[in-house]
Amino acid sequence: MKIKTKVKDRITVIGFLLVPVILLLMFSYYPLMKLFQLSFTDWNGLSKDFHYVGFKNFKDVLGQKELFEVFANNAAYIITAIIQQFVGLFLAILLNSNLQKKNMFRSVIFMPYIINGVAVAFMFNYMYDYTNSPVNVIIRALGFESHQIHFLTASYFSNFALSFISFWKYVGFTMVIFIAALQSIPGEIYEAARVDGADFKQTVRYITFPNIKGMVEISLLLSINGALQAYFEPFMITKGGPNGRTDTFITKSLALAFDYKKYGKAAVMGIILLVMILLIVAVQRLLLRGNKKE
Repeated sequence: MKIKTKVKDRITVIGFLLVPVILLLMFSYYPLMKLFQLSFTDWNGLSKDFHYVGFKNFKDVLGQKELFEVFANNAAYIITAIIQQFVGLFLAILLNSNLQKKNMFRSVIFMPYIINGVAVAFMFNYMYDYTNSPVNVIIRALGFESHQIHFLTASYFSNFALSFISFWKYVGFTMVIFIAALQSIPGEIYEAARVDGADFKQTVRYITFPNIKGMVEISLLLSINGALQAYFEPFMITKGGPNGRTDTFITKSLALAFDYKKYGKAAVMGIILLVMILLIVAVQRLLLRGNKKE
């Protein structure tokens, strides 16, 4: 009987795992293999046969200065993602206290996360319009026409204007993650700290942050990962312009593949992005391992 029970348990486990494993192989690992294959070809997306060119695509992509410009553009999203963590944590601490109507404030701040992305892009496209922007309309009404703001120009700060859209949309989600982490901390610890005379700063430094440090690291990793893969904002609003000033890693890859029919170089861009994400994960693992030893 015990043997039959073990066999049934194994069959049940295999049955539950079989479908997810098949889906993972079909939609994750197989496309990844094709990505590596395409990176060694000059496939144009139409021909049936692949013409292998070796490491030529890697040399061409890594030798272009546009690649480093794209990295610089993505840096704006990374900086904004880091700021988003601090703001999300601050809001979580504030709205996890005994603040009146805190549930209403939570809902209002979280609302942008559930709004359709196209609607968000349309709204900010209107907000950033030089002529019709509500900000510039108010500035003109006050008689300061010369101080109107150019949100999207040929300057590097256009990337920060676009990354702010992501900040506005996802800071509420970050806040909710941190609120969940804060609510897992026993209230008795805070009560004991108050009895011992700890103020707000000391409570945050010695109780709150150490207990949610793991969640902070996970949230930061996800945000940086999203910043490296940013494409929606520039794709919907600026199309990477003007003159590639707002191009990101993904928009550049999409342009190479679908506009210029250079799928091999686009695949190389994807591999470079994958390596960058793996390096970030590896560095975080090393830091976490060091913290655990301490």
